[in-house]
Amino acid sequence: MKGLFLAVGVVVFSAVLPLTPVFSQEEIAAPGTLNLNDLIQQALEKNAEIAAAKAEWLAAKKRILASWALPDPVGGYDIMGSMVETATGPQKNRFMVSQEVPFPAKLLEKRKAAKAEANGIYARYRALELDITNKLSRLYYQLYYIDASLDTLAEVKDLLKKIEGVAQARYSGMTGTQRDVAKAEAEFSVNLEKLYTLQQQRESVAAQMNALLDQDPMNSIGKATFPAKPVLKNTLVELVNLAVQNRQAIKEAEAMVSKTHYSKRLAQLAYLPDVNVGFEYTRVGKDMADNDGRNTWMFPLRFNIPLWQNRIIPEIQEAQKLEEAQKAKLIAAKNQTFFEVKDAYYRFESSGKIADLYDAAIIPQAKIALSADQAGYEAGKTDFLNLLDSERVYLNAKLSQVQFYTESLKAYADLSWATGLDLQSPEKESPK
Repeated sequence: MKGLFLAVGVVVFSAVLPLTPVFSQEEIAAPGTLNLNDLIQQALEKNAEIAAAKAEWLAAKKRILASWALPDPVGGYDIMGSMVETATGPQKNRFMVSQEVPFPAKLLEKRKAAKAEANGIYARYRALELDITNKLSRLYYQLYYIDASLDTLAEVKDLLKKIEGVAQARYSGMTGTQRDVAKAEAEFSVNLEKLYTLQQQRESVAAQMNALLDQDPMNSIGKATFPAKPVLKNTLVELVNLAVQNRQAIKEAEAMVSKTHYSKRLAQLAYLPDVNVGFEYTRVGKDMADNDGRNTWMFPLRFNIPLWQNRIIPEIQEAQKLEEAQKAKLIAAKNQTFFEVKDAYYRFESSGKIADLYDAAIIPQAKIALSADQAGYEAGKTDFLNLLDSERVYLNAKLSQVQFYTESLKAYADLSWATGLDLQSPEKESPK
């Protein structure tokens, strides 16, 4: 008899709550819906922060060419006074040009330092792209959580209306109490409060997404489509190794270590002299016997003397400390990456398992219990409080399933960000 009663309860409840899966396994491309890959592509093309970072990288590339260019040559013209006499006649004027040529190794180290800096700025630019992609992905999944929760609340709202109608009918027929009607109305109001809160949260998420997409803040955001569950095929050790090789924050730190190393070498090369080569041509007038003087020319060669140690030694010491600082930052970046990869990995694993547990066991069990209590209340065999308790358990189970599923999606996005790689399964299209 008990089994028959549960079966009847499920049939009765099916009219109110369709026995469909919590999520569809296919994305429905309906008008007004969003596609995450399209949003990511739009952000990469239009986001102002990404545009600024890209411009900084292109500017750094230009500095590579300028870093090993020679200083501007110096030209001059001297007008001699009447007292400048030589044995062959007075000097009239003099033309000169000179070029400073740094020691060749200095130019090479400057170029290496500028190239390393450009590589670091490029890594920072790529890291920002991944940051924006991760932020947008998390916002999209939060939007999905809100939309799915709103659908669940709408479903339960219809159920509460039906329960309230049954309570009023029983009260009118003198088989129920006014308390049951009041509790049904109160429960309806509580769920309405949740609905308003979620709507407010949706507007906040929409505003953040519009900011990342460089859109009008008043633009409406469509409904998030169901994100398919990602498949993680790498072990934790493999993910850590991939992160060390591909994480942009680590690449930036490595580039800055290289830059400071070359800068230190450049400071040490200050002991080597630079050369200044030139050409001078002097016009000489007529001598005392009215003979034309002989014009003269010369190739002056000069070099600096690295004498002042109070300038060179502190610069070398400064460069050494900067290199030590960048090496420490590299270690910190690796340690932070290890933590972020491990944290995201276990969040993904645990959230996914809990979501599966809700989907496979808790929600179906809560649905059966609610169906039985609803049928029992309509037959006058179950207390109204038991029915409300079953409704709350069912609602919380569905909301929790959506929440944990969303957390697993966010953790997967964090894992992709932490490793610096696209970890999408082959079945899904990868963001570009």
